[in-house]
Amino acid sequence: MKTRKLTAADAEAYWELRLLALQDHPDAFSTSYEDAIKQEDPIGRVKGNLESPDAETYGIFKEGKIAGNATLRYETPVKLRHRADLVGVYLAPEIRGKGYGKMLITKMFQAARGRDGIEKINLAVADTNPAARHVYEQAGFKPFGVEEKALKMGDTYISEIHMTLVLEDDK
Repeated sequence: MKTRKLTAADAEAYWELRLLALQDHPDAFSTSYEDAIKQEDPIGRVKGNLESPDAETYGIFKEGKIAGNATLRYETPVKLRHRADLVGVYLAPEIRGKGYGKMLITKMFQAARGRDGIEKINLAVADTNPAARHVYEQAGFKPFGVEEKALKMGDTYISEIHMTLVLEDDK
């Protein structure tokens, strides 16, 4: 397994994995599969996101094919520039439960440390995804709040657990 920063050249492969993620775990993302496929020029939008100076997306590759990804979005307001948000984390079913989630999160820590001024990383995880929560807790993230009814799918509500990790405390 190899991890690396994604570039605009990875946009189509990333988009395919993103659509899989939205179908595989609809409760874990604020975007629905139905909304995603309706987007105009999704590949162009993904290319723009992958080239943004305010975010970094890393992929994990199995046999040369992207099998997981995670994004760090960096805050831009002056008072928030010390923070990053970990979003869009997904591992394909065939690589789950083998330590690759931790490997990808470790890569995200390295990326955050490589950016001037980043002191903490925040994330939100659906309460319906205890496996992901466990990976984040093992990596050192601590819960700091729960947003009840954060997402709504039909008549079902999903709460999100908000977690944070202060980088100098994650040793």
